Amino acid sequence: MSRISFVEHRGKQIIVMDFSQLHPGDEFISGILEAKEWFASQPAKSALSIFDATGAIYNMQVVNVLKAFTKHNEPFIKASAVIGVEGLVSVALTAVARFSGRTFKTFKDRPAAMDWLAEQ
Repeated sequence: MSRISFVEHRGKQIIVMDFSQLHPGDEFISGILEAKEWFASQPAKSALSIFDATGAIYNMQVVNVLKAFTKHNEPFIKASAVIGVEGLVSVALTAVARFSGRTFKTFKDRPAAMDWLAEQ
């Protein structure tokens, strides 16, 4: 099952990376690789994305993969939203943001994130 999907919201295409309830492992890595390929095919500063981290568990391998992933995507991103950031996930997000030089807007739920992205 792919954790990467594309939705249209208010006329804008948004990539949704649903890593909710995911524990470290191959499914995480394969999902990131799938998303990485998609980002690389986008024009500069055009991509709108949501990363759903709700209930996910992260270890250092996952954080390192996310660091490389976000650094790679930086030239393609117009705006990024993250949902489900609580507890230790917020520590991981801070580390990823510092490493990649990117900022992430956090939201409590997907509808709010989608609305914000559609305005960007």
